[in-house]
Amino acid sequence: MSNGFEDLAESLSLEVKREIAERYFTHRKVIEEEIEEYQQTLKNFEREEEKILRELLRLMVLLKDPDLLERFEEITGLHLKPYYDEYILSSPTIRKRLFRKLRSRGFTSKGKFLRLFEDTYKRLWEKLPLYQRKLSFLEHWARRINEDIEEFHREYDLGSIFAFFSSLESGTPSEMAVSIEGGSREGLEEQLRFARVPSPQGRFVDLKGLPRWKEVSGKLLALAKEAYRRHTGEAKQLLEILAT
Repeated sequence: MSNGFEDLAESLSLEVKREIAERYFTHRKVIEEEIEEYQQTLKNFEREEEKILRELLRLMVLLKDPDLLERFEEITGLHLKPYYDEYILSSPTIRKRLFRKLRSRGFTSKGKFLRLFEDTYKRLWEKLPLYQRKLSFLEHWARRINEDIEEFHREYDLGSIFAFFSSLESGTPSEMAVSIEGGSREGLEEQLRFARVPSPQGRFVDLKGLPRWKEVSGKLLALAKEAYRRHTGEAKQLLEILAT
């Protein structure tokens, strides 16, 4: 009689353990797949950021001088200084990469330079809204995943689960017996614990909206004219890179 009762108890214990384990790993797999998808989306978003950075670098190459960049910031509210790099801006190779696929418009060198500046600003203005929406979506997604992770850890407290499994153990070992103790248990809990996913904040360029070209065109063209006056020779060399 006692053997039959022990067999039944062990069978029920095994079934409970199996059910808990299945729920745990099913839920865990869902989170793992979402984290993987999020990480891949972050990776893909780097290409979107590169498009924005290219336009920022072009503007900085065209304006060149720090005081003109400061005036640009005052006019538009867009801070260029964090992206300023003297080596990048003065590298002939990088300049070619930035400008060789762009086409020139206008008749005189000065006219072409001003058109190039205007077109660069307008491209940035057009690209920013979609870029910012995608960045905002990624920030929201990261928060939601981290909330799901916290909820998962609360629902599946491994320390409590292991303790519960141990309480179900009888003197007869079973195929799902748990015999993890002390430091080994703590180490396993730490290994199985999800790390928070990183927020895109701080990793990607975060820019607010720009004013429309027609709202600031007079002031910005004055900046471009001043940049051309100061560095006419360099400006002409830059225009030679453009596709005709």
